[in-house]
Amino acid sequence: MKIYFVRHGKTQWNLEKRLQGQKGDSPLLPESYEAIARVSEKLSQIVRFDRVISSPQARAITTAELLTDLPVEKDPRLSEWNFGQLEGQLVADALLKYPKEMYASRNELQNFDGRHFGAETVEQVLNRFDSLALDLRKDEAENILLVGHGASGTAGMRHLAGFPLWELRAAGGLANNSVTVLEAKEKGFQITHWNQEL
Repeated sequence: MKIYFVRHGKTQWNLEKRLQGQKGDSPLLPESYEAIARVSEKLSQIVRFDRVISSPQARAITTAELLTDLPVEKDPRLSEWNFGQLEGQLVADALLKYPKEMYASRNELQNFDGRHFGAETVEQVLNRFDSLALDLRKDEAENILLVGHGASGTAGMRHLAGFPLWELRAAGGLANNSVTVLEAKEKGFQITHWNQEL
């Protein structure tokens, strides 16, 4: 089994550098539709998907629906990281208010603790991905398309590939419309393509 993880298209809040999280859901930018169409065309040349599963956030669902003609299943385990009271705020403002926590969220997840502003813990996010992966491994599908987000997807995909907590952000974050491929092994997964822009 192979998992193809695609981060949703770029949104207005991505452009404005705002934290979207789970509650914020600004629309895709007009140019994102062209980018998604390009990814869709290139993926269709190399793989045929058996299932498509998306985060329930609108920006991910729209991206998933544009990537394939298959029905899109929605799974909250693919949701973006919940950043609590910081959602909707400019990243620059969040950095001023919580410099240590914001730095950790992007560089040193082993040190991230945003509970005092209502954020999910690292453990909660990784548990979501573990639960999803457990279910996917029981499936007979060969190629599964997952459409999700930057913060949760970066941590979740590298976690499934066996990277320790302190290396989950070592390769940087996932770009909008990027494709990451994980191949199931006897135990765990192996990343064969990371953050590829098609």
